[in-house]
Amino acid sequence: MVGAFPEEETVIGRSAEEQEKYGKEGTGYLGRVVLSKGEHPVLGRKILIDLSKPHMVLICGKRGYGKSYSMAVLIEEFARLPIALQNRISVIVIDTVGIFWSLKVPNKFETHLLQEWGLQAQSTNARVLVPQGMASFYRDKGIPIDGTFTIKASELTGTEWMALFRLSWNDPEGVLIHRAVEDLKEKIGTYFGIDEIISSIDSYKEFDFTTRQALINRLKMARTWGVIEKTGTKIKDIARAGTITVIDVSAYRQSIEMEGVRDIIVSLLAKKLFEERMLYRKEEEAKLMTENVRTSEMPLVWLFIDEAHMFMPKDGKNLALGILLEWARVGRQPGLSLVLATQRPERLHSDFLSQCDIFISHRLTAGPDIDAVGTLRPTYLYQNIEKYYAEIPTGRGFALVLDDNSEKLWMIKVRPRFSWDAGTTATAFRT
Repeated sequence: MVGAFPEEETVIGRSAEEQEKYGKEGTGYLGRVVLSKGEHPVLGRKILIDLSKPHMVLICGKRGYGKSYSMAVLIEEFARLPIALQNRISVIVIDTVGIFWSLKVPNKFETHLLQEWGLQAQSTNARVLVPQGMASFYRDKGIPIDGTFTIKASELTGTEWMALFRLSWNDPEGVLIHRAVEDLKEKIGTYFGIDEIISSIDSYKEFDFTTRQALINRLKMARTWGVIEKTGTKIKDIARAGTITVIDVSAYRQSIEMEGVRDIIVSLLAKKLFEERMLYRKEEEAKLMTENVRTSEMPLVWLFIDEAHMFMPKDGKNLALGILLEWARVGRQPGLSLVLATQRPERLHSDFLSQCDIFISHRLTAGPDIDAVGTLRPTYLYQNIEKYYAEIPTGRGFALVLDDNSEKLWMIKVRPRFSWDAGTTATAFRT
């Protein structure tokens, strides 16, 4: 019960100096320490996580043990920061499965559990954006959305159009799409869409009819996706201060010829956010020098990506890989945080594993995945990480938390969600 929980608190993600200066200000409630073994262990001190500065966070665990749930708990905490801190941060969630819209709905199924933790069900103020061409589907199904997003056709380079259609320089269609797009940019600038690309392609008579028609058919298919338009959503309309924005890309999940759309969305978004924050970081430093306050027009950005191994694969290529690795390597300086969740850490690029400073792992049983996590083992652990995994209770929500900032490892139980969990396993039962 509530009264049984101790009052002690520990902040992860901060150095001793930062904790002395800021205390628990700008933190979120992650969970409580596990003090005993068994499926119903005694819980101890509260674990808070720093949300005020950039971090590289990895959340992993096999299906059904709370990986996406923990990601949602972190997202919920941003909505409960003091307003002054909220207004310095923008949270963007890449939703590959279509489950984070339920942040908007209170968690009525776990009210008893929430009461035991001294909490109560409540909605989280999140903004859900879906591809413009998919909006009617969501509305017809009664799924609450707040708006749509599009990609500006001219922001894709010729090489990115090639990647979108899985073409290479060895393919005549690849050479043609690259030439057509780059020529359009030179001739008419940045205001063109798929129709203009089709007209341009049809004018290149030096390419045979079959090549031109094959590429035109691909572009007509792309037009039905409802996401690539003449005018695209501006980055300032996505990275809003004090706002949690869910970008739902689940409509493009593993669909034939549509996987590349999801990759393009993540790649362009990450690239534009990186470029903008690099510029505004200079403004912040200038104001700190002259006005002794750190402010700018663009907030710090926390980017959450579920099923991250698809965008940052260890082996293979992805359009988003290069820019996401850039976030991991130098993102802290311009104010960019990356929170990746995956069931398969073994498939995640090793460069991110080496850069993450906060590691949250639910139960893993596959040997290769545990071996991949084992590469994270710092010198301050007393035993191999495999032995810690053996001690995790098998129930949902238990996790190991490794914090490079305080150089400690904790076994915790993640707190219950305030909002509805749409990520539970489907069942034939109606209630």
